[in-house]
Amino acid sequence: MFNWDEEFSVGVDRIDRQHRELFRIGGELVVAMKNISQGLDEYDHVRELLAELSDYTVYHFEAEEELMDKHGFPELDSHQKIHNLFIGRLEDIDLSEMDRDQEKFLNELLNFVADWMENHILQEDARYADYFSELDQNIN
Repeated sequence: MFNWDEEFSVGVDRIDRQHRELFRIGGELVVAMKNISQGLDEYDHVRELLAELSDYTVYHFEAEEELMDKHGFPELDSHQKIHNLFIGRLEDIDLSEMDRDQEKFLNELLNFVADWMENHILQEDARYADYFSELDQNIN
């Protein structure tokens, strides 16, 4: 979970670096989960990581959308909608659920974020990666 592999590369260095950073944050959430399973209270740390994940996700999505817009990616609108759904889901996280059961909360969060990131990069982002690779210009 949250291990970067070249299959996630979209062929745009700056976007790949941003994806790696999202994987790093996810990895930090995994470490927090391990600590929780050992009986440690990670509430404050998880809150910080969620804020970091949310902020970085917004930054990353803006960078992706700017690049898609600049190069005329025809599926930009639908890609933006998918991004907005994910951001909305992050914003709707109820931290009181974490207060009741940190392990259950974080396990569900990890599964959601890992599945979303993997599917989004390998399916949705792959579309613009293919589009960019067909352009006769350097996107990086």
